[in-house]
This record gives sequence, C-alpha cells and structure tokens, in this order.
Amino acid sequence: MRGWLVVNGFLRSDRFRATYAHLVDAAREAAIGLSVKTNVELAPVDFSTVPPDERPDFVLFWDKDVNLAKRLEMGGFRVCNSAHAIEVCDSKALTYLALAARGIEMPDTIVVPLSFQPPSWGREDFPDQAIERLGLPLVAKESSGSFGEQVHLVHAREELVAVLDSFGTRPAVLQRFVASSVGRDARLQVVGNRVVAGMLRSSGGKDFRANIVRGASAEAFDAPESFKAMALAVCRTVGLDFAGVDILFGEGGRPVFCEVNSNAQFEGIRACCGVNVAEEIIAHIASIAGGGSDGGR
Repeated sequence: MRGWLVVNGFLRSDRFRATYAHLVDAAREAAIGLSVKTNVELAPVDFSTVPPDERPDFVLFWDKDVNLAKRLEMGGFRVCNSAHAIEVCDSKALTYLALAARGIEMPDTIVVPLSFQPPSWGREDFPDQAIERLGLPLVAKESSGSFGEQVHLVHAREELVAVLDSFGTRPAVLQRFVASSVGRDARLQVVGNRVVAGMLRSSGGKDFRANIVRGASAEAFDAPESFKAMALAVCRTVGLDFAGVDILFGEGGRPVFCEVNSNAQFEGIRACCGVNVAEEIIAHIASIAGGGSDGGR
C-alpha cells in the first residue's frame, strides 16, 4: 500500500517538519510507502493523467488547501480528511452552523455580518447589539486561524470596535465568554470512531487561552464519557476521519464545545500521554483504504 502525505509548501518550520516526519515514520513501520507532496508541486498536476501504477491508495491531506483537496477527490483519490470536513473545520462560522444544527452545546455565537469593504464599526449599531446579547467580556475570533491566533478577549465597546476594525473584511465570529473555563480546556484526539488520547491544558492564569504554543502546560486527561461523546459527535457531524477537538469546562464541569482542528498538532499528546497519534492515524487510514473497518465512518 502507498499513499501521499500532502502538506503546505509554505510551512517550513521545525514544528511542521516534525509532524510530517512522525507520519512518514509511522507509515514505514506499517510497511506503507508514504510520499510527501506539497500543495505547490501538486497545483499544476492534471490528476486525470496520473498513471494507474503511480496513483496512491490514499491521500493523507495535512493542509487546509481545500481547493486542492477537492481536485484530488474529483480525480478519484481517497482523501483523508475530506475536502468538505477540512472546509468546515477551517471556518469557525461553518463549524458553528454545522454543530448548532445537531444541538451540540457551544457558547452563544454571533457570526459577524459579511462586508465587502472594511466597515467603520464605531458608527454601527452591531457592536452594541452584540454586547447586549453576549455580555462582556466576550470573545472575538477570526473565522480562520490556529494556535489561538486572531482570538481576542474583549472587555469594552471600544475594544470590540478596534478588534472588528482590525479584522477588516475577513470572516469572524463573536462568542459568549465561558468564565468557568478561563485559561483551561481539554484537547481530545479522535481517530476513526475512538478517542485515542486526551490532555488537559492550562495557562496557569497567564492567558485566557490554553494553547501550548502560548505557554500553557499540559497533562494527561482521563476524559469523562460526556466529553468523549461530544468529541465523537463533533467528528461524526463534520465527517472527520481524525481531529483534535477542544472542549471547555462549563458550569458544573459539563462539556462545552470550543473548536475542532482537522490536522491538529499531536506532539503535545505524545509528550504528556505517551500515545503515538501518527500510528493511530496511519492504521485507521490503511484500514479504510484497504476496504476494512476499524469503527470509522
């Protein structure tokens, strides 16, 4: 069996290279040839002309270049995660809409209205209406972004106006602040239809976000069944083969969905839980590509 690992040709940091290496090593241990391809080198390829003896059995798509993922699917390739799942995950607005339709608990959310030129939000009623509904502080997020970037805790109208102005015409959402989970969340790694590991992330009061790249600490987390059920429901709803699901601690410790990442970094999980997520992902994809089943969708 052979596959392609599709990565972004413009992400060249050691962090990303390490992730790719873990996946390639896991494939090698499973006797699978996994060739790394960048979105840059694949962009000009006419996939209908790829000879049968050069076509991979699967494509492990470790990028967010949705247009390329769709082209690969149109060419008859088995892509994991699917283009649709990646597209939904890469938009916090689309994620909210998909999960709200299934009744999954999330912070109250407002999708910022579409604009074609940067608005002067200070002259609009929208900031006041958002504050009236969500209260203060509230959380403002660009619809796309990772590692806690473009996420702001807003305490006053003038702050909200400044943040909205900084977003320009880029899609964004506003959410009610979950004070019971400030600086703390749970990351559950899902592969197939299983939660293979979980970690508790905490900023120790240094930040309202709990991203490890922002200095948060992590420890293994034996997630309650309610957290596992939410993570699995999220992945089933979006159609994900694998993902990192971030869950907040609501009042009384109940799970409240935060975000889902279709190609979540897993070095933190490996360090604190001892679980090789790369091996889990490769085994799952090999199973479905080979016509078997390990409980996935």
